[in-house]
Amino acid sequence: MGARLDALRALQNVELQIVDIRRQLQAKERLIAAQGGKLQGGEGALGAEREQLNRAQREFDALDVEIKARSGHIAKLREHLNSVKTNKEYASVLQQLNNEKADLSKLESKALELMARVEEARASLGAHETALVGERRRLEELRGQLESTRNAYSKRLAELTAERERAAAGLDPATLVHFQRLSDRYDGEALAEVLRPSPRRDEYICNGCHISLTAEIANALAVRDDVISCRSCGRILYLGKK
Repeated sequence: MGARLDALRALQNVELQIVDIRRQLQAKERLIAAQGGKLQGGEGALGAEREQLNRAQREFDALDVEIKARSGHIAKLREHLNSVKTNKEYASVLQQLNNEKADLSKLESKALELMARVEEARASLGAHETALVGERRRLEELRGQLESTRNAYSKRLAELTAERERAAAGLDPATLVHFQRLSDRYDGEALAEVLRPSPRRDEYICNGCHISLTAEIANALAVRDDVISCRSCGRILYLGKK
């Protein structure tokens, strides 16, 4: 194998390490994005719960005002009942009083049910608020982990970038562009070794896609320092050292 393919293999070795570091960072970024989405959804649901609780509380407050007003009216009817002069008037006021008491009883039952709903909603809201505190804490932890990982890898990435530049120095621009295109497509694996599955047969395969290769390709790689690509996956082929 010639100097060009040696340089490409060295470049791939560096590229794979860079890709691995980036993959780890991206995995943490995806966790942060997922946690952020989860938190946003939880906060949206919490806002809806809070508004529902407020509506129920307003309904209860309005009902409480009506109950107090009816209670006051009932008290006045009782006073009036004691001052009526005729049986007919007494019966009329008593009927009003009984109707008001019946309506008040219904309102009080409704108020009790509504208060139970308000208390239940308030307890649920509190539980969800507590849960969201934990979700926010988790998001901050993930962000801290990402920052720590970035700091830990910053020096190594700088070293690898310098190594990459040294490995690329001996390659022509067209080859570098071709390499980078393949590296982007295959997560750094721009090259593939030519394998011979059986030493008894003159058969070869690409280790990248496992498609059969001709003996002519293997022979060309053995004697020339050319950039030869797999006809299937497009990776740059090389022969491993024996």
